[in-house]
Parts: sequence; C-alpha cells; structure tokens
Amino acid sequence: MISDNSYQGWGTEEGDTYFQKQRERADNANTKTKKAFFSLMRTIGLELNTATSALSIRRAYKPRHAILDLCMAPGGFSMAALHQNPSALLRGISLPPAKGGHEMILRKWSDTDTNARIFVDFRDITLLAEEMGVPADCIPSSHPDAALFSSDRVFAGQKFDLVFCDGQVLRTHERGEHRENHESTRLLTSQLVFSLQRIRSGGAMVVLLHKADIWPSIKLIHMFTRFTDSVELFKPLSGHKMRSSFYMVAKGVRPGREAAVQAVEEWKAQWKKATFGMVVGDDDDGPRKGDGVFGGEEMENAKTVLDEFGDTLVRMTGPIFATQAEALRNAPWVKKAGGNLSTTSEVQGGDQEGLL
Repeated sequence: MISDNSYQGWGTEEGDTYFQKQRERADNANTKTKKAFFSLMRTIGLELNTATSALSIRRAYKPRHAILDLCMAPGGFSMAALHQNPSALLRGISLPPAKGGHEMILRKWSDTDTNARIFVDFRDITLLAEEMGVPADCIPSSHPDAALFSSDRVFAGQKFDLVFCDGQVLRTHERGEHRENHESTRLLTSQLVFSLQRIRSGGAMVVLLHKADIWPSIKLIHMFTRFTDSVELFKPLSGHKMRSSFYMVAKGVRPGREAAVQAVEEWKAQWKKATFGMVVGDDDDGPRKGDGVFGGEEMENAKTVLDEFGDTLVRMTGPIFATQAEALRNAPWVKKAGGNLSTTSEVQGGDQEGLL
C-alpha cells in the first residue's frame, strides 16, 4: 500500500529553508548555475537511456530520424538524445527567455532557419489554441489572453521518433494571475496533444510527471498503456531524488489507435476547461479520495482502473518511492538533526485503495 507520500521532517523549518534556498538559486541563476543545470539534465537523460533505451532510435534511417523536445531549454535532454542519435534532426519549442523561460545552453541551434538541423520555436506552448481544438473565432474576446492565443500549427505534418514532454510551470514565467491555479494542467495537456499529433507510429515519449500516488498521474499512466507497446517509470539517481518528480517512458506509441484518439480529445477538453472555465482550486495535486470533488463517474473510473491495473501500478511505483524516501533520509537537515527520519510512506503489496 502507498498510504501517503509524506514524510516526518518534510515540513520542518529546516526542510522548508533548504527548498526555499533551492528555489531562490533557480530563480536567480547565474551563468555557472545555468550551465550546471544543463549538465545535470544531460546526465539525467543519459541515465534514463541506460535504464530504458528510450533515447536510442532503432528504426531504419530513412526518413531521417527526428527528435522533438517540448519546453526544450536549456537543452540538456536534447543533448543526451543527440549523443545517442548524432545524425538526427532536432526540433523544439521553448518559452522565450524574455517571458521568463530558461536560456538555451545547447549550441548550434537556430530560431530563424527552419531547415537547420536544430531549430527552436520560442513561444508559450499553452497558447496554441488551434492545436487544442479552439479556432480563433471561438476565443471569447473578454478573455485576458485573447490577443495572445495562436492559430499556428507548429511542425504540422512532421513526424518524430522521440518526443520529450518535460516542461514544468516556471515561477519566472510572466503570466496573468488568472492562470496561476491551473497552469500545470494547461501545460501538460498542451504537450501531450502536440506530441501525439506528431509522433511517428512506434516512436517513444518521455513525460515528466509529479506525485505517482495521485489520481491524475495514475490515470495518465494507465491511459498510455492502452496505446503503447510498453510503459516504464523512471526516477533518476543523479538528481532530483528528494522531489516527487519522475518520468513516464512510453515506447512503441501508436497514435492511430482509438484509445490514443480518445486521449487526445480528453486532453483537449481538459485544456479548454482549465483555460476558459474551471472551478476554483489548485490542480497540482489533483482530486483525492474524500476531498469533495472526486466522485460520481470519475470515482467509478478510478475503481475500474485500480481493479485492472492496481497490482502493476504498485510494482511500477515502488522503486520511485523507495528512491525518494532514501534521499530524504539522507537530506542535509535530517543528517544535521542526527539522521532520525521515519517515513509514513510504505510500499507493500495488496491494498490498492491506498493509491488514491
């Protein structure tokens, strides 16, 4: 049973101070810190490939291998992918630095030559309304971002063998207050829709997720098992061990399957609701059992998923929680306190209801 991914000591003053300093360093990064982050992401990418082989494109070379990196900057994952596929084309979308996005550290890219081997389109991917099924003439003129939405279909018609969806909401991103509560939903669904509408059948996807024990993560993992050959979960040892983040690695993605088509439509609907009208509340954790919004049809859906997939899910998520728990036991503030940290998170077989 994964009863509760919380830890005694997680909410301590020392722990809060540690993570606050990390956030401050990230938000005010100097050149050295930016390069270190780039290097870390490259290392994580290579570690991910060692564990899953997802970054190594296996099919015949023609047509030319192609990689898509969404929320690309600083480009560490892209560099790891190019290391495995040195002749591949690389295309990316990244939030402009002027809007609070990361600076691109990867070299030899262009944002003007669409025929360049490495081409980056700097834009806010969450504003591609046409991509998400909302034509320009359907956008309410009263919406605060009405003038910012785009009808562009970036990289339309292109097919990619490997896709990274590793964007996360940036505190440095300049955006209106109306976007604060549901930005993570908008960002994830934008990446997923964009990817499935461009991935080559049989390709691989690497998706950054958070909190493997909440329903949105569980549901997404299960959805991917319905239109892929395999799904693995990966948590790196080279960095971010104390955080709740992990990667879903899907190989043999089949975008033409009915389950994939249905998933795209569901993600579009989620994006529309989060963008143009959603109940007040923070989407980061998603609905939990007993919180007053997780009921009816969705509760029945959750029970069905756990009946079908619960045992497999426990096996998949166990190593993630074990890695995080071990890292927290060795956290600086815990060592300073004498190393006494007990966890309330246990990974055992059996009780699938604890996953909600």
